[in-house]
Amino acid sequence: MPYQLYWGDIHNHCGISYGHGSLERALTLARQQLDFASVTGHAFWPDIPTDREKFGAIIDYHQEGFAKLHRNWDTVQDTFGSFHEEERFIPFLSYEWHSRGYGDHHVLYKGTHGPLLGGETLAELRASLIDTGQPFILEPHHIGYPLGGRGINWDAYDPKHSPIVETYSMHGCSESDEAPYPMLNTMGPRDHDSTIQAGLERGHRFGIVASTDQHSGYPGSYGDGRLAVYATDLSRDAIWDALWNRRTYAVTGDKMAVAFHVNEAMLGGETHGDRRQVSISAEGSDFWDTIEVIKNSKVWRRWAPLPSYVMPEQHRRLRAKVHIEWGWSAVDQDANWEMAVRVKDGEILDCETCFRGDPVLRHEQVEGVAETIPHAVEEQTAQELKWRSVTRGNVTTRHPTTQGLIVHLEMPVGATLSFTANGYTAEHTLADLLTGTRGHLTDGFRSPAVRIHRAVPAQDYTFAATVMDTEPERPTDYYYARLAARNGQLAWTTPVWVTS
Repeated sequence: MPYQLYWGDIHNHCGISYGHGSLERALTLARQQLDFASVTGHAFWPDIPTDREKFGAIIDYHQEGFAKLHRNWDTVQDTFGSFHEEERFIPFLSYEWHSRGYGDHHVLYKGTHGPLLGGETLAELRASLIDTGQPFILEPHHIGYPLGGRGINWDAYDPKHSPIVETYSMHGCSESDEAPYPMLNTMGPRDHDSTIQAGLERGHRFGIVASTDQHSGYPGSYGDGRLAVYATDLSRDAIWDALWNRRTYAVTGDKMAVAFHVNEAMLGGETHGDRRQVSISAEGSDFWDTIEVIKNSKVWRRWAPLPSYVMPEQHRRLRAKVHIEWGWSAVDQDANWEMAVRVKDGEILDCETCFRGDPVLRHEQVEGVAETIPHAVEEQTAQELKWRSVTRGNVTTRHPTTQGLIVHLEMPVGATLSFTANGYTAEHTLADLLTGTRGHLTDGFRSPAVRIHRAVPAQDYTFAATVMDTEPERPTDYYYARLAARNGQLAWTTPVWVTS
């Protein structure tokens, strides 16, 4: 049965508990960039600290957030139900259960309605959910923190009801203790025993996913975590089947289309035999940096594709992707953008939005967010793309607040791409953009600016390889792929498990 690729975020937050922005706004924003999503309310923390002298503020804001969600749960469910659109957007209801002793989990219901149920232990929570008879997934998230710091407790993990585990979010990356994006929040550093690889080495089998865990109501916020599923169609049953059967992978932001097989088994699957044909193919959005196959938590194969630096004849038609990024405005005031890109002798094949939400991980970072839809593509044809946006400057030099989109083009190398931004106009041939990035200040020194990234030819954003392995190391080996693009965006596939 053929599978299609769909994109989601099933763990992020808004103002339905502690967080910012309305649920209606969050789901509207999710629908811009995703095929399915959940917005998660905080609901329970059975082993919350009790020392009010030391933790009073933490106790109060959590309990206030929990109470808010419980008071409005009927309205929350009805709002989720109102956003369901078969074959366009599938919302899933969820809520979060914290624990220092077992690690944080969120309950994902298959539908848009379900009860708020807690438990003093993870086993009690599972039992309560099982008793409802409703399909659910209990997903561990930001697992890499130390046990006691709300990292995962692998001793209590049950794959029967937790078929997927979150490896990346705004909290950082939990793949391994050496992975990029360390844990920097107040719950502590990353600990090896709490990582994805530690769970796999224990023999657990689960799907790998990412979500934003963003607290300003922006599901799918670029760079903060997204998940991909292989499903038969965009329906509730099909997306749920993909999650349940581990046909998933995680990305930080770019919607990399990744296929990974060992023999006949695709990611998330199981197979047998001592001859293993490992196949990977991918279409990214930038030049590749490294593509790796991990076998039993160790790098088994690595490719580092060199850029082609292609410069064909001016008349030759070429497929390429161009990332357009805008922002660099003042930190303390909004910059409003009306923008367009046009091609004269080519075609715009597709557009991938890279819209970011306010970079909020903890509720106290900001007082609120505006109830607006800050970015939107307003018109797309084969020759023209129009959009609007609102930006503020980068608060730090390490966390970008710029916005972007990636335009997929087919045009002659000598043809011209023109863009306008608030009256500012510039033109570049595709040949210009193949040689390097172009930066534009729209109104002189320290004005809002636009960066048109180096164009990436199709041969540089695609990859395929097949290798054989005839050396089993264990009764059951596992393999997964890790991909890194030159722009810092990453992807991790769910493993394939192979028994000799």
